[in-house]
Order: sequence, then C-alpha cells, then structure tokens
Amino acid sequence: MKQLVQMFMFDLKTSMKSFMGGYIVIVPMFILIILRTFLPSVESTSANIAVVANGPNAVDQEIIEALDRFADVMTYNSIEDMERKLRGAGSAEGLYWDPAGEQYVSVLERTMESNEVFSIAARVVRQHYYRKNNPDAPYINQYTYGVPPELSDRTKTSPVATMGGSIFIALMLIIIGFIIGLNIVNDKEEGTDNAIKVSPVSKADYFIGKSIYPLLVMALYTIIALLILKLIHVNILQTYLIVVVSFTVALLFGLVMGAISKNENEAIGFGKLLSMVVMLSILGGTLLPDNWQWVVWWSPLYWVYDVLEEVFTESATWGFLGWNSAVIVGLTGVYFLLLRKKIVKGLS
Repeated sequence: MKQLVQMFMFDLKTSMKSFMGGYIVIVPMFILIILRTFLPSVESTSANIAVVANGPNAVDQEIIEALDRFADVMTYNSIEDMERKLRGAGSAEGLYWDPAGEQYVSVLERTMESNEVFSIAARVVRQHYYRKNNPDAPYINQYTYGVPPELSDRTKTSPVATMGGSIFIALMLIIIGFIIGLNIVNDKEEGTDNAIKVSPVSKADYFIGKSIYPLLVMALYTIIALLILKLIHVNILQTYLIVVVSFTVALLFGLVMGAISKNENEAIGFGKLLSMVVMLSILGGTLLPDNWQWVVWWSPLYWVYDVLEEVFTESATWGFLGWNSAVIVGLTGVYFLLLRKKIVKGLS
C-alpha cells in the first residue's frame, strides 16, 4: 500500500510539473463552463409576465392571480421598473393599468407599433372580464397547462445537460487515457521504468499505482459535471458504476499510447489520432438514425455514451446497465487481447 501511495504522489507531482499534464487537467473545467452557458434558464422554459403591482398603474389582484395560473408573474412598483425588466435578458411581457384610458396595456418587448398579435396577458385579461360579465356563457377558449398524461413519464432535464454530460464523460475517458499514457512515457524518458524493474514493485502494482491519480481525476470531474450541468438528481450509484466500468477503456487507451510512443511528442500525436477515431463513434451515436447505430457498435465509447444518456434521463434500469457494462468490458477485453503483444513489447 505504501508503494502505491508513493507512486500516486509521484504521478501527481509529475503531472503538475508538466505543462501538458496541468493543461489536460484544467481544460475539462472550461468545457463544463461552456456547456453550462447553453443550459436553458428557468425564465426561458415558461412564459414570463412583468406586471405593475403598486401605484396608479397597478394591475388588479384578480388579474394577477389569473395570470399566475399560466405564467411566471413578476411584480414591480412602477412602469419604469417593468420596462427595465423587458430591456434585460430573457423573454417577458409587460402589463399595467392605464387610468387615463381606463384599460390595461400589454407590452411586448422589441415589437413594432403595428403589431396586432395578442399577448398572453391580453388574452387572459379578455377572458377574465368576459367570464366576469357573462358567468353563464360557455367558454370561448380552454387553457390547459401542465404535462399531458401521455408525456407524464418524460424527463424534466434539459437535453443539453443529458447529451452534453454523456459526451463530456466520454471525452474525459480520452483525457484520462492521455494522463496514463503521458505518465508511462515520462517514466520511459526518465528511466523510472528501468528502476522499477529491479525494485520489489510488481507489474500489477505499477499499473494499479498509475491508475490511482487518473481515477481520482475522473471521479472528481464526474461529480463536478453533475453539479454544473444540474444533473445531481440522477442516480449517483448508477453514474459511478458506469464511470468505474468505462475506466477500463481509458486504461487501455493509456497503455497503448504509452507502449507505442517513445517520447511525449509521439504520445501526443498518437493520442490525437486515436482520439479522432474513437470520437467518431460518439458522433455516430448522436447523429445517426436508430437503424444505422450498428455502424458504431465496435466502439466501447459508443456504449458508454448510450448508457450514460439513459442514466441522465432517469430511464436506465439495472438490467440495461448490466448489459451495457458487459459489452463495454467485453469490447475492451477483445481490443486488449488483439493489442496485447504490442503493449507487452512496448512496456518491457
């Protein structure tokens, strides 16, 4: 255990000393921040109406209650405050009472004066007073809100978060593979691998030690991604089960990269080439129609992306996770057997 801890600390110091090592660890945070900017805000998912609630231009409380059934109502003390909201970010309508004209005025942001489209507020006000003056008349319009029964089982999570989160974790596997591969190449360049051969550290201990730091980075970025992308409500156990299983893909990536490369420049070049190949499977999973998905079944990363999207949409079953996990490990094992001689030769 002491030797594993020492190897972990050595890899940590080596990665932080190297520009590429630090760059690889920091870049994912910027990717998450960019993804977060594309998530829809609460205001973009429902109608927003800014109403004047105080003073001579105040909207009647009955109207506010009627509007509140269909939209997110925000109250302001004056017309100026209401207009400031309309000029700001987001999409909203305005509503206030005009005492001179004895009528309500509905304001649509950035519209022409000749616009004849009725706003949501105008329609609600018209129906409210029609019902008030004609209580026995049949409804002209029926407003419905909420989720229809046939869509009650749909996820409430933004597709940007579910798809972006799945792609991000798949991308992190490639980044983790880079970390493992660069650490192995660094050991080659500094002669550390030759020193380990004459030490009591076994090959198994060496590779386990090389995996600790990358695995911790992967685990840390997983929880950060869930927090930033607002996916923290998903099944955490299912998420980390897939992360641990898919770590085998990153380990194979790193071993191949470290075995074939003689120096850091070769490792980076080879890693970029291999990354482009495996990323094609993720693009296939997102862009290809269902009847053409088989084209990318060869890639373990496709199955990682597929199962993570199910987890993030909260529709994954344990049976589905078990099947996909078996496919991920199975495909990775097949590729390891095919490349075993090359890996052993490059690391010996």
